[in-house]
Amino acid sequence: MDEWHRAIAFMRSLDERCAEEVVPFRWGRAFVNRTLASAPDLNYLVTHGDLTAVTAEDLVQASDRIQAPTQIRFRRVNVDDQEAADRLLPGFTERGFTPERFCVMVHHREPDRDVDLRGVRQVDWATYRLGRRREIESWAPTLRIAEQALRKQELTARVRDTTYFAVFEDGGPVSFCELRREGSTAQIEFVETLASYRRRGLARQVVSARRAARGVPFVFLVADLFDWPRHFYERLGFDTVGIESRFMRHVGG
Repeated sequence: MDEWHRAIAFMRSLDERCAEEVVPFRWGRAFVNRTLASAPDLNYLVTHGDLTAVTAEDLVQASDRIQAPTQIRFRRVNVDDQEAADRLLPGFTERGFTPERFCVMVHHREPDRDVDLRGVRQVDWATYRLGRRREIESWAPTLRIAEQALRKQELTARVRDTTYFAVFEDGGPVSFCELRREGSTAQIEFVETLASYRRRGLARQVVSARRAARGVPFVFLVADLFDWPRHFYERLGFDTVGIESRFMRHVGG
């Protein structure tokens, strides 16, 4: 299995374990979690197999059929076949879906410079949650969405070994991330710094959490293809090995 498929398999297996229901459809399967219906990462369709003949309309109809009864306010389809994702993009766009592209980045090299790690602490969930909640509430449109985002993280930590890291200033966590591990694979996720503490090199410190995965040969993260952090991660020794393609549409309410 190549590095891209290995990372994708790690993420999909986690989401499947967190699903309350896995619904097969002609071109793949859907993960459904009605309890956390506001969490897109727990409610989506993912394609696999031969996609030569599938159209965007086919997948939109499948999404409506499976996701509408869950009362979620979005439709999300992941197309892991990159050639198919490129072919289907215009059709999804015509139907009101926003394409989202993410780099799957694997740690291959040492960072461009050393960093002082003395400010990084390993913390428990309750401590991490204080900072993470402040960050989520800065962008979440409703308290329900903010709360479900946190509950989603609690759920994933119950099914996969998770460690939390934070840098503290002014008495609380202001930059943080989590490290998920299973066997010979680890994923760094939710690298965030509160807005008023950015541009101080704090994220560089918390991403050093990868050092807690020494002995784990495969460490990866996912970054928005079109946003600046992916260039930051490159400086920390991560290389892009493939693209994760998602198509998202909000349905109101």
